[in-house]
Amino acid sequence: MKRRIIMIVLAAAAVGGAGWGLFYLRSGMDAAEVVRKLSGIRLSLELYRQEHKKYPASFAETLRAGTLEAAPELKLPGHLRNSQVRDTPALAIKDTGGWAYVSDPKSPDFGLLYIDCSHRDEKSRFWSEF
Repeated sequence: MKRRIIMIVLAAAAVGGAGWGLFYLRSGMDAAEVVRKLSGIRLSLELYRQEHKKYPASFAETLRAGTLEAAPELKLPGHLRNSQVRDTPALAIKDTGGWAYVSDPKSPDFGLLYIDCSHRDEKSRFWSEF
């Protein structure tokens, strides 16, 4: 009897945990909040460019220069919370659910910060198009 109660409690906990996990993955920031954060990071990159006459070779230079204290946290549906900025040689969607920065001066997109996500927002726009 005691063993059966323990099994029922464990099963209920597993179902509850799975339900919470699905809810967490399906939830995310609304597009307006994401765009505000994206605009703030892009502004810091522009301030860096104005001060140094070029875009940074890596996003970390923006933080070292003090134009941005830290990258803001991003939470998109289908992804975990993320505040990392991935340096990439070209605009390429890897669907990390985080920020990405084109750091190769030879790329036509050099200096672009974008949302690395292949999903759509609540208005059916791709996150990477912002």
